[in-house]
Amino acid sequence: MRPSPGLVLAALLVVVATQAVRFAIPGRGPYLWTLLLSVAGLIGGEILAAAGHLANPSVGVIHPLADAVVMAALQLGGAALITAGHSSGE
Repeated sequence: MRPSPGLVLAALLVVVATQAVRFAIPGRGPYLWTLLLSVAGLIGGEILAAAGHLANPSVGVIHPLADAVVMAALQLGGAALITAGHSSGE
């Protein structure tokens, strides 16, 4: 059974975004946390695109612009939480 091309594209987008964040911010915290934020960003981006916002351009069934915007917002929020946790002595 072959996976859906949209699912493969979404998985690649999540992995590339996660690796880019790990490369850009080395002390980012646990890898799983970064990966979960990327997955949440993908889901949030698709919900945003389904609502009619940032629906173009689309590649197959995914909307990379909307996904990237939401992923970036969640990753920045996650980085702020990690930085705040380290500065408060946790």
